[in-house]
Amino acid sequence: MSKPATKALAILEMLQNQRQISGAELAERVGIDRRSLRRYIAALEELGIPITSERGRYGGYMLVPGFKLPPLMFTNEEAAAVALGLLAVRSLRLADTAPAVASAQAKWNA
Repeated sequence: MSKPATKALAILEMLQNQRQISGAELAERVGIDRRSLRRYIAALEELGIPITSERGRYGGYMLVPGFKLPPLMFTNEEAAAVALGLLAVRSLRLADTAPAVASAQAKWNA
């Protein structure tokens, strides 16, 4: 991950997928140091993402309970393109993409 926006979105996704995650683990997964992680967390907070943290051995970062990002809005043409793309990838049986396709379809059906 080289672009700052990509890193910030990766951090946000990890926070959404886990109730709590340590700063060390977040930084390692994104490939940044802890100081940079704190800057990315601050940037997400400036965007209105409610992130809390706990210090200490068992501490970490977490989203405020109940917080959900608003759903993506697509035009009819965009929705058709996404649906067709998911079907095509699934029919090609690309092993590396199976978890991503399942996750995207679950979000689509939510």
